[in-house]
Amino acid sequence: MRPDPSVKEHGRRGGPGRATVLVLAGTLTIMAGAVVSPAIPGIRAAFADTADVDLLARMITSAHALAIVLFSPFAGALSERIGRKRALVTGMFTFALGGSSGFYLPDLVSILAGRVVLGIGVSLIMTNSVTMIADLYDGTERRRLLGRQTAAGAFGGVLLLVGGGALAGLGWRTVFLVYLLGAALAALALTRLPETRPAAEDARRAAGRSAPGARRGLPAGVAAALTAMFLGQVAFYSVPVQVPFLVEDHFHAGSVASGAVIAVQTLTTGLVSLRFAAIRRLAGEYGLVSAAFAGIAVGYLVLSLAPHVAVLALGTLVMGMGLGVLMPTLNGWVVNEAPPEARSRYTGFLTTALFLGQFLAPIVTQPLVRGLGIQPMFLVVAAGALLVAAGYLAGGRRWTVRADRAATAHGPDEERGVRGGAPATAGSAEEHDRHDRRDRHDRHEQHDRHDDRHDDRQEVGERHAEHSGHAEHRRAPADGPHRAAGRAG
Repeated sequence: MRPDPSVKEHGRRGGPGRATVLVLAGTLTIMAGAVVSPAIPGIRAAFADTADVDLLARMITSAHALAIVLFSPFAGALSERIGRKRALVTGMFTFALGGSSGFYLPDLVSILAGRVVLGIGVSLIMTNSVTMIADLYDGTERRRLLGRQTAAGAFGGVLLLVGGGALAGLGWRTVFLVYLLGAALAALALTRLPETRPAAEDARRAAGRSAPGARRGLPAGVAAALTAMFLGQVAFYSVPVQVPFLVEDHFHAGSVASGAVIAVQTLTTGLVSLRFAAIRRLAGEYGLVSAAFAGIAVGYLVLSLAPHVAVLALGTLVMGMGLGVLMPTLNGWVVNEAPPEARSRYTGFLTTALFLGQFLAPIVTQPLVRGLGIQPMFLVVAAGALLVAAGYLAGGRRWTVRADRAATAHGPDEERGVRGGAPATAGSAEEHDRHDRRDRHDRHEQHDRHDDRHDDRQEVGERHAEHSGHAEHRRAPADGPHRAAGRAG
């Protein structure tokens, strides 16, 4: 582990347990909607006399998403003001309070209000868990933990769907007690995590200055990541929204079959994201995003042509591979591009893009379903994903060419003039920001290459030691006791 040198830790504590807390935070965000889904029929029956009960009961699974979309930009700003650990722990306790409210609140409207509180907690958790991984880890370890966090959410989603169904059998209110796990994780976070704050932010606050970029637009890399997150979630969430209807109406299979098809995608996402640290060595952000959308396109193509439920599962498997690459890539892209003092704000924007895509997925796809049918709609989505893949591939090439030209155009003297803090001209602030972002990207790439070489050397050394041990073990009997004694003498 190598902490980000631009970030201060206040009250260092916790050791290895900090990684566990930050990875497990990924399961809380999935738990927000998944665990309560099996209880919806029981909730509808319990409040049958409530007006519009069918709509309100279903909104329990989605009300938190709208709250996340609206609050996440403010979650990042709040984190920069009160500290990232404090914001994360506050989010976990808020998650537990709002999530468990369905166990004791008396009516459907108040339960929906509790789901809004839950969404506020989720926005704080998502924003700060990713940011603190970036603050506390760098290089290969950062990539590994971002992948594990995605995997924890994927595997946790499958387990929570099964567990939620079992708890719903004991009574629909029992399901809401699962959200108290947020309070348990908050207690661990209090004891295991240090507070982090960018070193530059301390000096900036002391001088009464605002963070760089606060009044300017997003860095190009962050904007590209936000766009990819939104489009990727529209594509991803169209599967759980539309596949159950296709399985039931076209293939005449039941809910178990549709659940299995969706679970294949989720499990594959988790398995692939576990290998993200190795996958990241293969390409840069633009290339990985392009490959991920190409996988999504192939998956949707298979779904559009599938003659049987088993082939649907093959399509969701390919899509899961793409999503397993996409999610940790985008999280890492944003925290690498963002100045350390703005990471919380930018990850808040990323959270908004994620849940906005999920919220709009049925709104985007349903008109196509009405006009064309479900499988033709899948073909349209496949074509769109392929266009996105081509766009990011071309964007990566343009970025490389532009970066090379910028490096060639600025000589050492000019670089020193810009980076040394004394601008060559009064209007060079934007130029300074561009150089700062490029320097940050170059440092991360250099750290990544160093970590990759270190991992490779460590792996070779372990293999060599193992081989030497086996060779020594084979030679020992041949030496015999007399030779061994002779060497000892």
